[in-house]
Amino acid sequence: MSPMDAHAGQLIGLIEKITYTFGMQSMEEQCCSENISHAEYRALQAALDCDICSMQDIAKSAGVTKSGATRIAKRLEGKGLAKRQQDRKDGRICCVTLTEEGRTLLKRIEDRLLNKMRKILVNMDTTVREILILSLSSFVQSAERQGVDEGQKGEVRCCLMEKKNLPGNG
Repeated sequence: MSPMDAHAGQLIGLIEKITYTFGMQSMEEQCCSENISHAEYRALQAALDCDICSMQDIAKSAGVTKSGATRIAKRLEGKGLAKRQQDRKDGRICCVTLTEEGRTLLKRIEDRLLNKMRKILVNMDTTVREILILSLSSFVQSAERQGVDEGQKGEVRCCLMEKKNLPGNG
């Protein structure tokens, strides 16, 4: 096995462990023990981050199709967490905005995640934390340049779910 393959295997194992350890989904596929899925959480984040949040924005954020984004938005609207409305400038575009309840829920989830991360980071040396942030930022930027965050998502998920004995997987 080449050193690059060994490093790739180690990273896959580490990312899987991080996802499991710091993951936001429970066994019931709920985000942080709230009554929303991870995709719904991502949609709420997108709606908060965008001035005008379209179904395309939600689809990209949640890693689903536009029809999947529409279903997510309908569920969020049904739960009173978001509102859907036609764009004033272009009636063909459906926009999603958060309700106050949606903003409160998102804040509560993010506070839990922040507290969880603080508990992990408090045991690390400051310099090591900074190196970790720089390294992960560089890794994400490289992945984005290579297009790993688009088009290949399902493929990557499948591969990660099927892997068994990769180096670094414990």
